Parts: sequence; C-alpha cells; structure tokens
Amino acid sequence: MTMERETEYNTELTKIHHTNYVRNSRAIVVLWAIFTCIFFILNVVVWIQPQWIGDTGDSAVAGFFGLYKYCVESTIGSDFMCNGDFISWTTILNEYFKATSVMVGVSCLLSIASIACFLLFCLLNTATVLRICAWMQLLSGTLIAVSCIVYPGGWDQQEVKLVCGLQAGSYNIGVCGMRWAYALAIVLIFDAFILCILAFVLAAKQANLLPQTYKNEKEPIKD
Repeated sequence: MTMERETEYNTELTKIHHTNYVRNSRAIVVLWAIFTCIFFILNVVVWIQPQWIGDTGDSAVAGFFGLYKYCVESTIGSDFMCNGDFISWTTILNEYFKATSVMVGVSCLLSIASIACFLLFCLLNTATVLRICAWMQLLSGTLIAVSCIVYPGGWDQQEVKLVCGLQAGSYNIGVCGMRWAYALAIVLIFDAFILCILAFVLAAKQANLLPQTYKNEKEPIKD
C-alpha cells in the first residue's frame, strides 16, 4: 500500500514538473519568435539606410554611403544629392557594393521566410519548425558577416574618395568614419547566430521524450 502511494506521488510530481517544463519552454519559444521579428526589422533598416560610412570633421565634402545608395553635398552648405537605387542596377557604384546589396537583401528575405514559417507550427511539430528557422537564421547571419567583410572592398570608388579623401581605397576608409548602420550590421551577425543556436537548443528540448514513469502510466496494461 505504501509502495503504491509512493509511486502515485512520484507520478503526480513528475507530471507537475513536466507541465512546468512545457510552460517554460513555450515561453522561451515565444521570446525567440519576438526577437526573430525584431531581427527582421533591423535587417531591413541596415539594408535600406545609407549610413554605413560617412564624412567626419576632416572630410572636405560632406556625404554618406550605404549599400546601394549614397548622398553627397553638391556644394558646401547645400542639400545632399542622393543617388543609387537597388532596382536600377547601374546606379550602384561598384561590384563590391552590388554584391553586398544582394547578400543583405537575401538575408532580409530569409528573415521574413523564417517569420512566415511560424505558420508551420499549426502543421508540423515544434522541433521541426525550429530547426527550419534555425538553418535560415544561420544562413542569414553568414550573409551579413560576408557582406561586412566584402563592403570595404568598394571604398576605392571616386565618389567615396571625394568624401573620404584621396587616401581612401579598398579596405582603407580614409578620413571617413563608420556609421551606425555598419555597426548595427555587425551586431546583427551575433544576433542571428544567437537566435540560431537558441532555436537548435529549443528544438532538441522539444524532442525530449516524457519521463518513463509518465509514459508507463499512459501505456495499456497487458495481461
């Protein structure tokens, strides 16, 4: 009798622990989903904002550059004249900027695809969806990382030298400085990898089976 009560108590205790585990796991998945959405928004901001590098106090001409768009002061004290459009491929300054624009753009598409995958939670098990999203986040972060490495290769462009000085060249920023969009892109690299690792860990946790005592309770008794 005592043994039966102890077994019943252990089973109930296991159920309570498992319920708490599931609740906490779902809460973390929700937080992961929220940060995934934030990552997508910041990814788009990095892609469209022409604030990767720009003038400093030592620059002869004021201006700033993004992935495909750049703005330069036509005359001192005048308004900025902006050029470059992702749709108009020939307006992008050089091949380095074109490649970077495409890679960060694809990263944005992967980010929104991972958000769209949230709908799969209704069709597939949670672990599978998390793994799909994790692989896309890994690729997205890798593309941004490569973009940050490739982008300085285009700094030898004449328009860049106009703002950053004649000493500016490939991987030499001259008298210009790094702007907030470039810094944010670097932060997003780590953000993507953290989200990816978290998704893989959550998927592994979701795949865990119930404790043996809980499973035995559900199994039919055989004669």
